[in-house]
Amino acid sequence: MKTIEKPIDIHEIEKLLEIIQPAPLLRIGHFSDGGTALSGCLDLFCREHKYEYLLNCTTEAYAQTIQTAGRLSDASTVKYFPPGRANYMQHGRFYDYLFVSADISADARASFLQKAHRVIKNAGLILIFLPKEEREALDIWKRLLEEHYFVATSDILLDENWRVVISKKMHGWGG
Repeated sequence: MKTIEKPIDIHEIEKLLEIIQPAPLLRIGHFSDGGTALSGCLDLFCREHKYEYLLNCTTEAYAQTIQTAGRLSDASTVKYFPPGRANYMQHGRFYDYLFVSADISADARASFLQKAHRVIKNAGLILIFLPKEEREALDIWKRLLEEHYFVATSDILLDENWRVVISKKMHGWGG
């Protein structure tokens, strides 16, 4: 998977966000290593609905860029968050939705999903953004999601450049 370099259609992101079921105190996490379209849409969506948005920047450079550029609202939290961390839990709170647009290396994907599974609420969703043409990566992610106790996995074409894999954490499954 590659960093989001190709343009991503903001209108299609807005349509995708319709899958988020309204509820009080939703917490939306996002692992990203670049780009501003998705993080900007998530920030705006969370601000409008009074949800919590945590942007976990997987590189220090991206974290510094986002923090100094002031592109996100003060209501959002931006942190440098290397995917190699031993634990993804922050302040004992779980994500309702976890967006992943960061480039997770092939050898780190299983570990990433295992740690992500622990911080997503039961029946919460993980949404993984992939370049449209990366069919092999799509197949690998789907297999890994199944192996790490995610179910109801599907993928949709978001726009001419991007595909999103969506999967649900099942209650009481896995560790």
